[in-house]
Parts: sequence; C-alpha cells; structure tokens
Amino acid sequence: MIFKTRAEHIEKVINEIGNSSLYEYPHIDFILVKEINGKDYYAAGVSDQINPDESFLFRPKARSKSIPIQNIRYDKQKYRELFDECVEGYVLQQLNKGYKIVYISIAFHIKLWGFIDNYYHSIDIFDVGLIYYMSFCYEIGLTSTFLSHYSCGYFPDFIHDFLGEVTFESSKELVKTMIESNNRMITSLELRNELCYKILDGRTENEESS
Repeated sequence: MIFKTRAEHIEKVINEIGNSSLYEYPHIDFILVKEINGKDYYAAGVSDQINPDESFLFRPKARSKSIPIQNIRYDKQKYRELFDECVEGYVLQQLNKGYKIVYISIAFHIKLWGFIDNYYHSIDIFDVGLIYYMSFCYEIGLTSTFLSHYSCGYFPDFIHDFLGEVTFESSKELVKTMIESNNRMITSLELRNELCYKILDGRTENEESS
C-alpha cells in the first residue's frame, strides 16, 4: 500500500461521503482506517449539522455503507456485558482491532474521555486500543486540562494513569493537531470547519454542473 498522510485519508473519506449523497449536511466526528490486504478500510462517524442527534457510522466498502449510530453492536459478548452499546465504545473496540486514527473532533474526544471516565474500572479490557488512543492524545498534546477547560467539566489525567506520562500544557491555548494539509498547521476547530466546507462546496459544484 502506498503510504498516505492523514490529509490524504481525510480527503478520500470526504470524497466518499460527498459522492454517496447519503447526508444532507454532514459533519465528521471521527475517521478510522485499517489496512487489510493492501486496501484501506474506513469507518467514519457522521452527524447532521442541523440535527446532531442524527448520527451514522459510514463505511464506504461495507455492504451497508451507512448505519444509524443506535444500531451499532459490539463484536464480543464480554463488551456487551460491561458497557452500554454506543459509538464511543465502538471506536475503542475498533482501535483494539488494529484500526488507526485519522481524525477525531474535539467534541468527540470529550465523549471518548467521558466514556472512559464512566467505565474506568472496566475500560482496560480495551487494552491495546486504549493505550493506542492515549498515546495518540499524548503525541498531539491533548490532555485532561485542555478537555476539562474546553468542556467546562473535569477529566482525570488518564494519560498519566494509562501511560505513566506526566503532561504539561496550558488550558488557555487550543491544542494544535499536526496535519499535513497544504504544508501548514491548522487547529482542530479549523479542520472541523474545513471538513464541512469541503463537503458542502463539493455538493454545490455538483449541483451547479447538473
């Protein structure tokens, strides 16, 4: 497989979502990818910008490309016994199965940390996925202080708990996610807007040409 940057993976998924015509006003919450036999398989969380309660799991190579979030089910019975079935648990399950993070919005990071907080004493069953996710947060500088400040709530220092890393950062600055896009750095919030605009711009161009 030819190595892709995160920006290239994002562009691919944006095009897949736009070409599917499944969503009127899509907002991307997360994008995961796994290489299988030289091919990239994506799983993306898509919510409606007008009605955020309408959320879907988008998998472009699956027989059912779009599944309502409430219909997601865990693969293993032991997960169903320990956790409520929800998209946050699904993401950790997929990371545990070897999927990699391409993009996660700040709002969805907050949901993930909330899920980890709620199920703290059982969450280590996702051992591989949990360590990978916390390592990802550590590498991009996303910490409990920032998420607590951004959400106006409180999160324990899970990175220290699970990785043993002591983190230092200012809650007054937006954490910047490094993404190779036009050779520049863009904040996570800018990326979120850029994702929406690209999808909507693509739809507008298609409508004008039709």
